[in-house]
Parts: sequence; structure tokens; C-alpha cells
Amino acid sequence: MDFCSVLPEELVLSYILPYLSIVDLAECKLVSTRWLEMVRRYYKSLKELDLTPWDFMVTEDYLVNIIMHGQLLRIIRLSKCWRASTATAVFLVANTCSRLQVLHISHCGSLTDQAVEDVARKCKELKEVDMSSCYKITDAAMCSLADHAKNLEELYVSSVYGVTDFGVSQLSFKGLSLKTLDVSYCFRVSDKGLVGILKRPQETNLLKSLRIKGCAKITDPFIQQLWQAGVEVNNMF
Repeated sequence: MDFCSVLPEELVLSYILPYLSIVDLAECKLVSTRWLEMVRRYYKSLKELDLTPWDFMVTEDYLVNIIMHGQLLRIIRLSKCWRASTATAVFLVANTCSRLQVLHISHCGSLTDQAVEDVARKCKELKEVDMSSCYKITDAAMCSLADHAKNLEELYVSSVYGVTDFGVSQLSFKGLSLKTLDVSYCFRVSDKGLVGILKRPQETNLLKSLRIKGCAKITDPFIQQLWQAGVEVNNMF
């Protein structure tokens, strides 16, 4: 008798599958119908998915196969998983993972404004988004987050050259209470885009950390005003 076929299912789910790589999990699905169902059940139990260690290996099909069972996922990390982070995959994330709170999808050139809007509209508990170095992203994505992601606390858009003063200004104008904002190397962002932070009432201005390295249009006098308002400004690294 095959030893694998008699292992208790709960043992497999709790003490075997969580320690396997994505390659091993894919192979487990091929062992038998029983193992295929156990892997699927394992996917359904996941609250956090981090595929960044296998960024160069993860494909759209592999990611979709996990996400379609990931109704409980709250944290998804896909930074540099550019082969997997397609419009189809992100659309599925938006429509399946309604309880999503953290999405890291930086360095994924296929990420679009529409994909960000899908996530912002459907994932009402979203608190943290990192889409740094996603070159297709523009102010449209910023507006979508400002309009729909009302619980957003941390936003990272470093080196997203399509982000301008208008997109950044919407974060304050639409009432978003961010605690951390990274616009490093967004060279089209200036004092004008961030002035809304200073105009908000003290009790509603929750921003504590602002990263602006490489933003040459943000002036020293304005940085001084931010410091005086209690915002920690990082323009060095």
C-alpha cells in the first residue's frame, strides 16, 4: 500500500503542505485525486500568500489556480512576479479575495489602472498597497484608491512615473487617511500635490511617514512645514 495514501488528511494539511515549495505543491496535485483535493483544501485555508521567493517561476496559471480557492486570503505578496500578475489574475483577486487587506505587487509591468480599480472597488478592507515600479500605473489608479479604498493606511508608488500632483492630491481631497505614503522618484510630484496634507484638520491628518527621495520639485521650505505638522519626511533613502 502507498504510504502517502494512508496519511491522515489533517496531518497533511497542517504539517506537510505548509512547508512545501510551489513546485512540490504542484507535484503533490499529480499524485492522486485525493492529493489534488487536499492541496485545494489547503489553498482554501490560506490567509496569507507570499510567492515572492519564486518570482521567476510563478505563472498566471499557477496563481489563478490558487486564487480561485483563496476566499480567505488577507495578504497577497506578488512583488516581481511579473509573469503571474496579469490582468486576468488581478481581476480574479478582486472578485475572489473580498477580505484582502495587503497587496504587494511591485515591479510587475503588466499591472494596469483598471486592475487597481477592480481591487479597490471589491476589496473594502484594503489597508496596504505596494505598486512601486509598475510603469503602466497612472493617476487613474490613484483616483480609484482615493474613491474606493477608504481604509487604506499605507501606499507605495515609488518610481511610478505616471503619478502626478493630481493623483497624489486626490488622496487627501477624497478623505483618505494614510499613515505612510511613498512617492520616491515620482518626479512629477511637487509641493502642490502634497499641500492637501497640511490643509486637513489636525485630528483627521494621520500621515506619519512620507518618502520623497528623488522628488526634486518638493522644496525645502515645504518639507519644513511637513516636519512641523508632525510628518516624518524621508528624502535620503
